[in-house]
Amino acid sequence: MNTQRSVLVAEDDENDRFLMKWAFQEAAVENPLYIVEDGQEAIEYLAGTGKYSDRIKYPLPFLVVLDLKMPRKTGLDVLRWLRLIPLLRCLPVMVFSSSAHPADVEAAYDGGANAFVVKPAGTQKRVELVKTLRDFWLTFNEPPAAAGGGLTLPAGL
Repeated sequence: MNTQRSVLVAEDDENDRFLMKWAFQEAAVENPLYIVEDGQEAIEYLAGTGKYSDRIKYPLPFLVVLDLKMPRKTGLDVLRWLRLIPLLRCLPVMVFSSSAHPADVEAAYDGGANAFVVKPAGTQKRVELVKTLRDFWLTFNEPPAAAGGGLTLPAGL
């Protein structure tokens, strides 16, 4: 596992943020985990603007996990924005939602999501999910250069 491969999670629910951090610890994931609280903050992080302009402190992630329903900008808003940026359009994105409403699933994939996962109800299932994320996305998957694989984007993209 390449421990330099970071993950960005955009999640507005405090309990889900806590559970994600906990699951990463329980799964012994050593990769850096960055968490933002809404879609607008996710865009600022990915664009390297405002407090996220330091790419050493806030590197581009290898995987983005987006909650679907967030304030200011939804997960779909972030996904659409991401796919418009040539240097970021190949960045792997997993949509993480409380429900699998068919219209939401279709919208996520139409917007360019690489995966759509319903949030597991139990804590051990979340740990299993994080282990799967670690094993596939952070270990076996070969990311594009823009996903922290050597390309540094300018701040204020």
